[in-house]
Amino acid sequence: MRKSLSMFLIVALVALLVSCSENPGTTTMKLILSTSSDGTSRTLLPSDSTLLDVTKYTISGTGPNGKTFTLNTDNSSVEIEGLTIGEWTVTAKGLNREGTELVSGTSTFRLTATASPQTIILNTLVGTGTFSYVLDWSLCDVLHPSMDVFLTGPDMDADEVPLVATLNTSTKTATISETLASGSYKVRVILKDGGQQVAGLVEAVRISNGTSTSGSHTFHFSELGPSVLTYFTDATGTPIKGTLSAQGNPETFLDGVQYTYVFAFTEPENVSTEGLSIDWYFDGNKVQDTTPIDRTGSSITLAPECGVHRVDAVVYNKMRGSTGSAAYSFTVVPDGQVGEMALLNAHAGNAISTISQGTFISALPDDLFLIVSPASAKMYVCTVASRSLQVLKTYEAANYPWLGSTKHVFSDPEMEYVILTDNYGGTENFTALRFNQSSRTLEQIPGMRFEGVIPDYGIPFTNFTAAAFNPAKDYILLSDAGIYGFDYILKISGSTLVTAGTVQKKNSTYYNVSDMDFSNNGRYEASASAASAKFVAALTTDAGSLVSMFESEAAPSALTRVRYVNNQTVVAGNPTGLYSYKVNESAAYIKYKSIGISMTDIASDGSNYFYVADNSRRVVSFEASGYEIAQLGNTQLESDIVRICLSGKYLAVLTSQNEIALFEVIE
Repeated sequence: MRKSLSMFLIVALVALLVSCSENPGTTTMKLILSTSSDGTSRTLLPSDSTLLDVTKYTISGTGPNGKTFTLNTDNSSVEIEGLTIGEWTVTAKGLNREGTELVSGTSTFRLTATASPQTIILNTLVGTGTFSYVLDWSLCDVLHPSMDVFLTGPDMDADEVPLVATLNTSTKTATISETLASGSYKVRVILKDGGQQVAGLVEAVRISNGTSTSGSHTFHFSELGPSVLTYFTDATGTPIKGTLSAQGNPETFLDGVQYTYVFAFTEPENVSTEGLSIDWYFDGNKVQDTTPIDRTGSSITLAPECGVHRVDAVVYNKMRGSTGSAAYSFTVVPDGQVGEMALLNAHAGNAISTISQGTFISALPDDLFLIVSPASAKMYVCTVASRSLQVLKTYEAANYPWLGSTKHVFSDPEMEYVILTDNYGGTENFTALRFNQSSRTLEQIPGMRFEGVIPDYGIPFTNFTAAAFNPAKDYILLSDAGIYGFDYILKISGSTLVTAGTVQKKNSTYYNVSDMDFSNNGRYEASASAASAKFVAALTTDAGSLVSMFESEAAPSALTRVRYVNNQTVVAGNPTGLYSYKVNESAAYIKYKSIGISMTDIASDGSNYFYVADNSRRVVSFEASGYEIAQLGNTQLESDIVRICLSGKYLAVLTSQNEIALFEVIE
């Protein structure tokens, strides 16, 4: 951070009138150049640039009858002889080592036969300097960047004025470049994604005549930053050190918990706080009006939400060139048990204008989501940024003519393939696309669009209803609920996806598959049908076939959803109940426990945590330990839940009001 100091120089001119018998109308003026007055420094010495240091002086005067003098010196004292007694106007200028004028002061006084000290305060900053600032958001997922920049100063009581930031979206940077009058300034920056603020900061900037002041800042959305040590100035201009920290130095910042952020002087016993004030900013927005500051420092208490945040303290006084700032960055995480869901945003889909009845949400790798809206014939690849879904890529009917006829969307957070089914042209069809993780785009796979039938198999498509992905064995099962009772095997071969055969279901009861899943190790498969209170479980082969098919023990009513929560346990349920079953390689899965909850939809990470949407508008978190299942917590939404989708550490929830709520897994 640019450390900012202000500069005032006291030049004490002590006029000693010496009576000379040879010339009684003149005297000698003895000038003492000092950085102190009454023992208190009035020179600001910025630690970051010697060009802000006054190293030499120019003194000039105009007296009676047009008498003048001019003197250049870098010494602490000088004598000027033969000055006429009377009224003199004296101007002193402070220069840096390169001869650039930094400050000046003028005083008018009368020289008399009686010696009397005269003081000139160099309190006028002169000239202009340049300011440049580079802001970098390359480490953040900001899709539609914009930046608001505001400047205050050199009078801290002045109104903010906007500055122009030049954005370069290819390098993900913005540049500010200005020529400013000498003095101290406050620069405030707000980074936006579309119209939503995602980050902000405040910096104190010192401008000096003929010099360039530059700085940079890189925005982070995922890390804890240390407190920043900086310099401030007291009312006399003395450089002083201060720190900004979080009280108690917490290792973790939790959502909704109050924390106190403290500015403290490093050497409070040496600080003169006369005239000092402090402003507090949170993410670039002022959260506390100007308040005086004493030697004990100052503090502010905030209860930040999840995400990366920054607190700025700006300390200043009325004198120009006397503003400093310090920053503290930190990451707030959800408060709760590991595996529990924390609500980030109940309206996280506002960037997507086409969410409607029939919208699909599906998981993609890298914590991304695929959203398909048949009503508008649009498909979106979305990321999570600033607690909301942000669109990375949009596809329309011009890209895929069948989008408006989409019936189902199937994908997986561990496999880079997407299966979409449709009835475009009056037949049952499916398309396999590849998700390119590096470019975050969807790509067509040659030969993987089938309309009505796969010619090599000759089995007419009837009604695709479910699919399951097996990352451990590199294949996908796509289930047709028609009269023929086949699942289609789609196998990864080389770097592409190909058709690799069919699997026939156990019997006609299970032709109409409503849900299917593979265990995390890829060894087991289960499929449920709304026509049966049992589900079918099987062992898998590397080629994609299913062997040793067994029906599970029956539940009280038809099971519509089924999920492996680990390699030992399956949960299956319906809107009236949820049940757990023990995995068995050579016999039927036996019901282990009834879980007292209704079920609208279910999502599982396959590694002991799963999440249930129930009929009470709740998202309920569970943890499995072997066969045992424990409820962790729940969050109730305002509307009924239509479907849920887990992608990495995020859970997206589509509601009956066409809203998408976004949750984060507590890790």
